[in-house]
Amino acid sequence: MDSTSLGGHLLCAVPQLLDPNFRRSVVLLLEHNEEGALGLVLNNPLPNTVADVARGLDLSWEGDEDETVRLGGPVEPMRGWILHDQPDWDPTAEEVLPGVWLTTSLEPVTRAGHRAVGGDHSRVLFLLGYAGWAGSQLEGEIAAGSWLPVPIDTSDGPARYGVSPRWVLEQEPEDMWTSALRALGVDPGRLARAKLGSDAIQ
Repeated sequence: MDSTSLGGHLLCAVPQLLDPNFRRSVVLLLEHNEEGALGLVLNNPLPNTVADVARGLDLSWEGDEDETVRLGGPVEPMRGWILHDQPDWDPTAEEVLPGVWLTTSLEPVTRAGHRAVGGDHSRVLFLLGYAGWAGSQLEGEIAAGSWLPVPIDTSDGPARYGVSPRWVLEQEPEDMWTSALRALGVDPGRLARAKLGSDAIQ
């Protein structure tokens, strides 16, 4: 990964970004290079539950019946992604952050019979779809002030700047946007009153 890549960072949408797909969204960037960028919106829960999705795929779900699916973005909305903290669930999983793995198949996770919220303290996010940018598109949007990059502190211990990898799995979706901004030292209220491109959101 080159030094200018934001892969492994969060993107926090400013309130002035009016695209309904990204209103006050927090995106985990999985890839960012000269060809473009790919990320997952973390804080857009859908009415569907994971149990509903599993049943639709003829799979057995033994986790929390109320665990909801999140809309990861507007591209390929039926493509599934799973962020979790259990590498043993899927030998093909990719560690995208320290202690956070990415799986693209629901079957190995449901087969593990885990509890999404329960006694084993495992954490898992199920997402459908993703966000994508063409080459230089994201850089242009950041330069225009539409997004604020938020670092993820991968050092041991509590996050000294930005947020920790565990934050990605543990932060409640309704609190993510405010929490990510505050991790940057940004006042969400002041940001909401600023004009796009002003010093308040640069």
